[in-house]
Amino acid sequence: MTYKNEILKLKEEECWTDAIGDCGKAEVWLKNGTYFLFEIPLYGGRPQFSGAFFNRNIDALINKIDSWT
Repeated sequence: MTYKNEILKLKEEECWTDAIGDCGKAEVWLKNGTYFLFEIPLYGGRPQFSGAFFNRNIDALINKIDSWT
């Protein structure tokens, strides 16, 4: 996955946002060594918290994003 490498490049307090097909967007924040995943609805609205993932569980985060497409 292209975006896996982009997410792994995040530095503390940085955010990565990307469109995920026709389903809206994914937003990932890195804070205190933990990746926080939010789903942004396609037609706007507030981001919805979807989970917190440690670096060792980055594949679970990617699988969650992929499940939205």
